[in-house]
Amino acid sequence: MSELVGRVMGSELQLIAVGGPQDVVRRIAGFLDQLEQHWSRFLPDSDITHINLADGAWVTVAPETLTLLATMQAGVELTAGRYDPTMLPRLVELGYDASRHDPTKRTLLPAPAPRRGDLWDIEFDTEHSAVRVPSGLVLDAGGIGKGLAGDLAVRRALELGADGFLCSIGGDLSMGGTPPDPEGWTVEIEQPDRIGSICRFAVPSGGVATSSTVSRRWFMDRTARHHVLDPLTGEPSPTDLLTATVVATTGWQAEVQATAALLAGSDDALDLLTGRGLSGLVITDLGEILATEDLAVLPLEPVGGHR
Repeated sequence: MSELVGRVMGSELQLIAVGGPQDVVRRIAGFLDQLEQHWSRFLPDSDITHINLADGAWVTVAPETLTLLATMQAGVELTAGRYDPTMLPRLVELGYDASRHDPTKRTLLPAPAPRRGDLWDIEFDTEHSAVRVPSGLVLDAGGIGKGLAGDLAVRRALELGADGFLCSIGGDLSMGGTPPDPEGWTVEIEQPDRIGSICRFAVPSGGVATSSTVSRRWFMDRTARHHVLDPLTGEPSPTDLLTATVVATTGWQAEVQATAALLAGSDDALDLLTGRGLSGLVITDLGEILATEDLAVLPLEPVGGHR
């Protein structure tokens, strides 16, 4: 196996290749850097920034950006609107306008901040790799960008000759091909905001993602805020969950379904996951672990209360 650790998209990066060329992890790290240059809302020359400032004009973008926007539409449909990539103006209003890792990098939006537009009115020109996003629509790659980036990285690594590949961006995983262990890739679910793990299990392929109200918090007007907004209200979700972790067939699907589960709260999260044939677990703000049947049989380490 070969391994590379670093940073990308404001998160810790880990790449693991089974077999394949010696430089495959380095080449995939470079590919992920390119995706960040295309998709970051904190970079003035990114595709996402150009789209957000285009005021309805056509914008030439990387082919992967067309894939990202189409995946955003699929994510909204898959979660019945619980995932919403058009909340960026409100997120900036609430104080999340700069990178948490480099405050000099800030979000550029049209002035005044536009109303949210309609995601389904986006026009694609695949022949010329161009897109027209209607005026009034502002997009944020966010978690779906990390999940999709991981999926694309795994696909490219396998095309380059790796037998198996894992991409972890901020702990959210995409995996494919032959794992190093016959049972699958070992996944460890960590405690929220503290050292230690809750459980370990093996995943043969696909994606695992965690949505959290703990990881990105700040204060504005002496009020604690977090980045998971409720599309119905435009406010930080009042969910009683600290985290929601989902196993899905792809990284991007795990990302959007984890967000949907987090917003659903402890009363409905597991019903939402099982109704969609997904595995996952959630942690309440009292430290209670709730898991789908297949994960509930695992030894689950207790979590301390957070109130």
